[in-house]
This record gives sequence, C-alpha cells and structure tokens, in this order.
Amino acid sequence: MKFLIGFFFLMCIISCSNDDDNNNIVDNVSINGNWKPYKYEFRGKTYMVNDCGLKGQLLINADFTGVYERYDLSTSGNCTKFDSFAGKWGYDNLYSTLTLTYNEGGAVKTLKKEVESFSTTELRVYDNSKNLDNVPGNDEAVLIFIKQ
Repeated sequence: MKFLIGFFFLMCIISCSNDDDNNNIVDNVSINGNWKPYKYEFRGKTYMVNDCGLKGQLLINADFTGVYERYDLSTSGNCTKFDSFAGKWGYDNLYSTLTLTYNEGGAVKTLKKEVESFSTTELRVYDNSKNLDNVPGNDEAVLIFIKQ
C-alpha cells in the first residue's frame, strides 16, 4: 500500500513540471492576419477612422514577421504616412502586449501595443495617438482594427 501511495505522489510531482523555461512570449496565437483600423472608442463615444486612416495596417504574418503603418491627415490636409515599421512581432500572452522589433538606422527598436482583446475578426488596442476630444493631453482610447 505504501508503494502505491508513494508511486501516486511521485507521478503527481512529475506531472506538475515547472514551466520556468517557458516565457510568456508565444508565436502561435490566432492574432495573425492583416488588421485595418476601423474606429476609436473613447469615453463612451465612437469615432470612426477617416478615409486616410483606413490606409493603415497592422500586419502579422504566420511567421510573425509583419508591419505597422499609420496614416493620417497632415496639417496641410494631405494624407500622410506617419509611421511605417517592418520587423518581427511577438505577443506576450500574460501582459496582452504586441511588440514589433525592427531596425531603424542600424539601431534595434521596439513598438509596443497593449491589447485590450481580440477575436477572429476584431483586434482592440489601447492608443493615445489621437486628440479625440479637442482638449490637449493624452486621450487613452481603444483603437479597433478589423481583420481583412
């Protein structure tokens, strides 16, 4: 009987292996795809992305290479690409953070996007790049992307 109890405890210890070697960065999340900006949500209101902003994208390929591009109207009223980065995406499942690592002028840089949630058709990230309420200061909004 002692043998069976000892064997049971040994099997429990072995099956509860330590995952310290496994960090929270994963490369097999269903977040892959071509995501296009669609609208902002801020303080209970919805703000649609303008036609220029619709040109942007957050592209995550199956191998997690991809790009981040953001377009907006310049002060002269022209549609301008404000950000364009190509590199390798990573998704931290524990902190719900997308990180793009890219090279700029020989230096390795990162772009982080905190993810509120995502589904097979919608990606929601926190964004403070827009002045949505015409009051100076950061507008912590949620930018909603639609999968193409």
